[in-house]
Amino acid sequence: MVYTNKNVIRVMIITKDHRIEGEMYILEGSRLTDALNSKSKDFYALTAAKIWRVGDDALIASPEYVAIAREAITAIFPVE
Repeated sequence: MVYTNKNVIRVMIITKDHRIEGEMYILEGSRLTDALNSKSKDFYALTAAKIWRVGDDALIASPEYVAIAREAITAIFPVE
């Protein structure tokens, strides 16, 4: 089993219909943009997520894990 060290960053992802906040794991020593530029990923995984509906800001789910399709992402940025 190969173990890769990773860092956890809190991110907010905006899609057409949702605002999603959660923890994203990136390779140790890399930046968020490095992870996003990896063309081998069709989905990005978030843990400890919260999903709000755009428009009325209703919290619709709080999953421990969610995978977000790369094509669905309008914006992504780190949050504190």
